[in-house]
Amino acid sequence: MTPKKTLDTLPTAFVFDVFGTVYDWRTTVSSRISQVLLQKLGSLDGIEAYPSSVSFPDGSKPDLSTTDAVDRFSKSFAQEWRDSYKGFVGSNGGINNDDDNVGDKEAESDSYTTVDTHHLHSLRSLLEKYSLAHLFTFTETHELSKIWHSLKPWDDSGPGISGLKKLGIVSTLSNGNVRLLVDLQRNSGVAFDLLLSGQVWRAFKPEERVYVGACEILGIGGGEEWRVYCEGGGRDGNVGEGEWRRKERGRVAMVAAHIGDLRAAKACGLTTIYIERPQEDDDRDAGERYLRDGEDWVDMWVRHDEGGILEVARRLGELKKD
Repeated sequence: MTPKKTLDTLPTAFVFDVFGTVYDWRTTVSSRISQVLLQKLGSLDGIEAYPSSVSFPDGSKPDLSTTDAVDRFSKSFAQEWRDSYKGFVGSNGGINNDDDNVGDKEAESDSYTTVDTHHLHSLRSLLEKYSLAHLFTFTETHELSKIWHSLKPWDDSGPGISGLKKLGIVSTLSNGNVRLLVDLQRNSGVAFDLLLSGQVWRAFKPEERVYVGACEILGIGGGEEWRVYCEGGGRDGNVGEGEWRRKERGRVAMVAAHIGDLRAAKACGLTTIYIERPQEDDDRDAGERYLRDGEDWVDMWVRHDEGGILEVARRLGELKKD
């Protein structure tokens, strides 16, 4: 089985996952950590000042004796930092979309914590874990945690998103808080029409209200649109409001490099576009398993060597011509 190459219908709006899909967080974050560590370690009275008792989770000792060794450690550190974010979203966002649990959802909203705050707390924990915290003032740690505001985009992101803007509204749909997304856009030059964040709903993907809420903000598949549809005499007596709204949400395409994100979006009725990015999917063999199991709910699949977002724009541009 090969992934589906294109869509049957043209979306009128596109919402993008940000970390990993639009921006190459791994290169930016690991490079900055390496740079800062080399500066800090270079100020010590010899590498011997670094505690020898520190070890990785598997028991091995971190080697910070050379520039290459620090680079390797920084890549591992960056991945661990990113993994802590996944755990944070899983424990705070919740994935229960049962409407009977409205009270639970309200309680979750009351305890909402931004991704920025998590990044700071998790960075401090990791620095302490590896006995590096004493090298940084609080201000320095806080500034380092903001590296997520200055991620480098993939080469295809800027031109690809510009191309998609000729076909419809292009927005983020990220768990990153609004200020983080604003800074990312300003620092990278990647220009979205709109910046949507789970912070709007005090929730995190893959919660249903994030995907449904995004569609409603875009004026697609909401209650108001349903009423206008009925008043206009277009209502099919065999189609209820829920079914109609879900079908309408298919006019919005969720674009992501994470199968789990797209699975949740598809459950809400959105069109799904999967872009492979190097080492990015949370589940390393998610794509292979998707194909092996014969699943077919991803509406467009872009392989890692096919051009990313530029390829999405190209394919949909061809579809529009037809």
